Amino acid sequence: MSDKIKLNVTMTCKADSYKQANNLCIVEEIVPIPDVDFLEMATYPCMDNPHITLHKDSMFADNEAMHCVLFIAEKQGDGFLVECEGYDYARYSQYIPHAADIVAGQQRRLSEASEKLYAALDRNLTFLVNESRAEPYYKIPIDAVFNTPEIQEGLLDVAREIIAEHAEFADIQLTENDHIVTIDGDKYDTLRFISPLRVDTDCLIIKTAVEPEDALKYATFINNELDADIMLSVHYGLMEHCSDKTLIDKVYSVFPSVEKINGELVGVTEVKLTKPLDEQDMDKLKAFVTEQYSQEWGKRFYDNGLYYGDDRIYVGFGNSDDFQLIPEEDWDQSQGEGLALQQ
Repeated sequence: MSDKIKLNVTMTCKADSYKQANNLCIVEEIVPIPDVDFLEMATYPCMDNPHITLHKDSMFADNEAMHCVLFIAEKQGDGFLVECEGYDYARYSQYIPHAADIVAGQQRRLSEASEKLYAALDRNLTFLVNESRAEPYYKIPIDAVFNTPEIQEGLLDVAREIIAEHAEFADIQLTENDHIVTIDGDKYDTLRFISPLRVDTDCLIIKTAVEPEDALKYATFINNELDADIMLSVHYGLMEHCSDKTLIDKVYSVFPSVEKINGELVGVTEVKLTKPLDEQDMDKLKAFVTEQYSQEWGKRFYDNGLYYGDDRIYVGFGNSDDFQLIPEEDWDQSQGEGLALQQ
């Protein structure tokens, strides 16, 4: 199992600004550097940099991806992703907000699966050896070492992790019956939820609400930013951050977007299912999405803001006082009942 982080970001040649698309980049090294050095690297990406020179042998491109080095500010925590193509400056680069948090989360996920499997193997092998010590000569079949429910589950967790890491495995999944199956994207059941959307802009560092109908001009821009957001898995969206096994087994992906509905800009949550949801599953799904919008992904997306020309806008999927995830077919009725966003 590879422990290298894979990011879907744009690497911009000789960058002086940043706009992202879905290009696979593999992090070959993670290099913490002093904050002052990080600021200089990010401010002057086209200047020769000694940190890049030191690590440029780890940077290259092939048919699979761009292989990069992720430089992280030691205290501030943001990152700068570089593929220098043999040069001493950031020939291809991208700024990665909260890189330290992303790295820590990836390492936690990998270590949990590895430690679970290691512990199960250790317990079973110790048991088998101790049981056999009374014999002057013993031979333990390899099947006996691996053939326990705990070890099988640990191996399955590792397999699921490998499947999730590989972009080329996007059309397969490991079923509860331990079969690897191909998923036809056209056969997903799709749910769509509508929710009030908050869009603010700043004036002298004070956030000012934009009326939903006036926010329509930002629709394409916001959706492009969502497509490029490194916190949204290219295949699974917000489900990349879900730990509930029941939901993982039934929900393939959760993606936020914005749309014009009834003359206003609203939030849309598209959910693809591999299995039907019962009432309890639906409650869990809504709770998970609400938490992501209000506390996890959505809070980061809203707090950081987005540059739109000379303006800076803040898009809040879960920031309205009367936030609800409303099935698309019920949205018109809900607006009539006064559930739409009150700015």
